[in-house]
Amino acid sequence: MANKEFRSPVYNIIAVPFEKIVPNTYNPNNVAPPEMRLLYDSIKEDGYTMPIVCYHVKSNDKYVIVDGFHRWRVMRDYPDIYEREKGMMPVSIIDKPLSGRMASTIRHNRARGNE
Repeated sequence: MANKEFRSPVYNIIAVPFEKIVPNTYNPNNVAPPEMRLLYDSIKEDGYTMPIVCYHVKSNDKYVIVDGFHRWRVMRDYPDIYEREKGMMPVSIIDKPLSGRMASTIRHNRARGNE
């Protein structure tokens, strides 16, 4: 049986309603208020330039965040961003078991210098 050709998830960005996206229960990363404000300012000026990464739970049609919790928080906490984006977020889907998703979260955090 031949292996399916790998295709990076970033080539399949979809727009997902904010209400269908939920935080994971294991992200150890925290961002201080000044950095959150900088993230808000960046999104306000430039828009969302990077999708959030999610796992799609088909049984309840929810998208669990693997990477991008703080970008999600900006939409949650700032009505001007929610309204401008019409309640939609750019999402890249990964299909991994929980252990793989947890490892991906840690890798993304470490790549940015966060633990």
